[in-house]
Amino acid sequence: MAGRVASVRARPYELQRNPAALAPLLGNLAREAGGCREDSHAVTMTAELSQYFRTKREGVAFVLDAFEAAFPDAPIRAYTTAGTFVDLATARRSPLTVAAANWHAAATLVGRTVGNAIFIDVGTTTTDIIPIVRGVVVASGLTDTARLRSSELLYLGAVRTPVEAVTHEVEVAGCAIAVSAEGFALSGDVYLWRGTLAPSDYTEPTPDGRPVSREFAAERLARVVCADREMLDEAAIDGIANDVAAAQVRRTAHAISLVRARHPSLDIAVVTGVGDFIAAEAATRAGMGVHRLADMIGAAAARCAPAAAVALLMAPPAAVAAVVDVVIKVGGSLLRDAAAYACVIDALRACSRQARVLVVPGGGPFADAVRDVDRHLTVGADEAHWLAIQAMDQHAHLLASRIPRAVVVRSPGEIDVALAAERMAMLAPSAWLRKDDPLPHSWDVTSDSIAAWVAGRVGARALALVKAEVAGEGSSDSNVNGYVDPYFASAIPLGVDVTVVAPRGVSGVCERAHAMGSNAPRATAVAGGAADADDIGADAIGSVKVFGSERTGEGNREADSMRGGHPPVNGFERHVIEQPTTSLVRGVEKHA
Repeated sequence: MAGRVASVRARPYELQRNPAALAPLLGNLAREAGGCREDSHAVTMTAELSQYFRTKREGVAFVLDAFEAAFPDAPIRAYTTAGTFVDLATARRSPLTVAAANWHAAATLVGRTVGNAIFIDVGTTTTDIIPIVRGVVVASGLTDTARLRSSELLYLGAVRTPVEAVTHEVEVAGCAIAVSAEGFALSGDVYLWRGTLAPSDYTEPTPDGRPVSREFAAERLARVVCADREMLDEAAIDGIANDVAAAQVRRTAHAISLVRARHPSLDIAVVTGVGDFIAAEAATRAGMGVHRLADMIGAAAARCAPAAAVALLMAPPAAVAAVVDVVIKVGGSLLRDAAAYACVIDALRACSRQARVLVVPGGGPFADAVRDVDRHLTVGADEAHWLAIQAMDQHAHLLASRIPRAVVVRSPGEIDVALAAERMAMLAPSAWLRKDDPLPHSWDVTSDSIAAWVAGRVGARALALVKAEVAGEGSSDSNVNGYVDPYFASAIPLGVDVTVVAPRGVSGVCERAHAMGSNAPRATAVAGGAADADDIGADAIGSVKVFGSERTGEGNREADSMRGGHPPVNGFERHVIEQPTTSLVRGVEKHA
């Protein structure tokens, strides 16, 4: 897991009691974490479910407004349940994609380290049980409603859950007694009494308004059976607490078993949250081995796992960061113009001697054949997606056959080997994408978005999109609107310079990439635990030049015009905040 979490700040916050306090609170947390005015921010949330809002759309808009008010000059991105970051305008248009996406972010981070596992996060209010297969989140549903239906979301937490929502009866003096439904005690009282929850972790107001202590927890638990401490001794309180705790473990273990039944090969559980002790016991009861997220990213970050996750996920992956200077996506539409295609081939031959280049081929007429079949026979989104990606494989082989020392590569490892041997790497992406399956199965995703995703995965500093449509033989354009597919805005990572070039502009791209790779230091994400003093405030490098003003014209023949865009973003340092417990994680990047 690349990177290190430099600092974590969290504050209990009830939105509906004081909604106007959110924006100032966010700003204060950022300052406490040592944030700078120009830092980038990522947001994930659950606050949209608050009763203060009539709809989730209204709640999402409120949270995003608060972020803009708190950080008016900073770039802000929202995490989606598609596993991508989008600008706030896009988030507002599709609020359900960012509503309660926090679990997906945390599970995605886990998937990058533990390829096959069930991620279990027991928080104050709910429990997430998320299957991960080959590093990819494979949840049955993306909304809270769908996740409740699949048992991947339980409304059982370690602090806020009323006892009567955990179990309907407890045993006192050898007799089963139905519990009252008056909200007399919470799960936090159970675990406070048992000694498994620290008083500082009891962040909810107590039901009776009395202090958070073992003494008063016992009084609240006695009222669960309409008694008091003069009627029940410590042994009776022990019995009540133990019965409630056992019921919560039993129900959680049952849900884990239901999820595991859909993915029987998964035998490892990664647990986190203020109730990680509940998750560990339930996973063991379900027959799984247990690993703690705290051991991977540090205890403080694990307590705010979704916030830590979006901080780390926004950082460019470091796995192949020092290998690729530039990703060049060769548009498939160039296959319709023999002269333009020959020009690109000549430029790529020269590029192999100037820079470390990874070529991502467009599908062109090979993908068009899939579109035609889909129109006539309705192939289906999944099958059409994979057939179109296999069309890119065909173009990769064609390109490799025309360029000396070019080699077809299918994985990050093969890219390393090819470029180390000073070969030009032509990516046939189908095997890699089949393994990770990171993108939606839709015609909104073309080779443009695939190239953007690849650029992020290999740590490329630049992405050049070679398009026949660019006006002027040697021209280029850092405003890609009108040239790329609708999903591109979600796929392009921070820190990658994106340029659209004409066929004769490819040589210039290689020259600039070579200079960048030779003269500029690489930036690597720093993650997990506290940072050394010299890490804090380390200058970060890189910039994103992606979208400017809206471009007019026909746009790319292979894609629709953009439906929105990113603001320019400078630097890689970012702060991340999640709701409803407001948490801020500062992830600092440092020069390698």
